[in-house]
Amino acid sequence: MTTPSHKPAIVLSLSGHDPTGGAGIQADIEAVGAIGCRACTVITALTVQDTSNVHAVQPQSPDAFLAQGRALIRDLPVAAVKIGLLGSAGIAHCVATLLDELGGGVPVVLDPVLAAGGGTDLASEELIEAVRTELLPRAVLVTPNVPEASRLGGGATEAENAERLRLLGCPNVLITGTHAPTDDVVNRLYSSTGKRDYRWPRLPYSYHGSGCTLAASVAGYLALGHAMDAAVEWAQRFTWQSLRAGWTPGGGQHLPLRGPLGRQAAG
Repeated sequence: MTTPSHKPAIVLSLSGHDPTGGAGIQADIEAVGAIGCRACTVITALTVQDTSNVHAVQPQSPDAFLAQGRALIRDLPVAAVKIGLLGSAGIAHCVATLLDELGGGVPVVLDPVLAAGGGTDLASEELIEAVRTELLPRAVLVTPNVPEASRLGGGATEAENAERLRLLGCPNVLITGTHAPTDDVVNRLYSSTGKRDYRWPRLPYSYHGSGCTLAASVAGYLALGHAMDAAVEWAQRFTWQSLRAGWTPGGGQHLPLRGPLGRQAAG
């Protein structure tokens, strides 16, 4: 048995299982693997979904979730955490407990999955409140799209929502612009140093798993020790490349192709 000379940084993914492989846990595994990290995972919920929509969500037992998470953090040197679909407020409470037991110093990237691409609502008001009060203060970056930022922040403008999310305790807010009617996709990072815009050519299709890919790859770059600005920029490049290479295996949205592009994105 041989030991690799380079030990990959470990990213803990806390998200739902997507049977299509486009989003959720599988997206996280593929994204962090392409960057050169290794994923360890705890499934928050099972789902009934295809490439068109999510038809049902079956949250895991909070006790079972917490037991598995504790087993991982006691055994493995977690370098970053990515949070995706939660499924219930009970799971959100357990995630907060797990992050506290993991301890400070480990960067946490929160992708607030509140609705499916096909329109299904995936978050109750109780869950949204748990995200606001328990998870945002424990994250270093949150990556909502425009509707998610509005639902979490409750403000009248994107900038107001970003400021409200920062006031809730998350220092960096990356609002993605795929839902805005613009020629290019404009993503904006709001931080203590102000606002930075990133422009990407808009691709012609609708994609399933783009947000998971983005948040997971940011977590991967942070796990490798990169600064926030670099991690955010390289993760967007990796995500855009994965979407451009995507295809339609079913009757719904395109799925990203998360190949070995992550190292190139940082090159």
